[in-house]
Amino acid sequence: MIQPAIVRDVRVDNVLITFVLTDGREVSAPTAWSGRLRSATQPQRDHFEIEPEGLIVEWPDLDEHVGVWSLLGVSEEDAMAAAGLPVLQAADR
Repeated sequence: MIQPAIVRDVRVDNVLITFVLTDGREVSAPTAWSGRLRSATQPQRDHFEIEPEGLIVEWPDLDEHVGVWSLLGVSEEDAMAAAGLPVLQAADR
């Protein structure tokens, strides 16, 4: 059975934004990729919320949101399908 690829933990430091996924993978991007996270304090970086579906991480103190699809390099629709969520077709939007 295929495990959904959703976020279960997050690490951010001066170098990398890392999402730890429920399927065991870790995906990262340079912290410089997000101006808000790059200039944030470590306590601000450490204060994140994983949205209920596990696809988006929010840093409420920074008004920053990063979707797992961005770090995986896939479309939002592909990430939703991998998480077992319904995917809206263009005609349904």
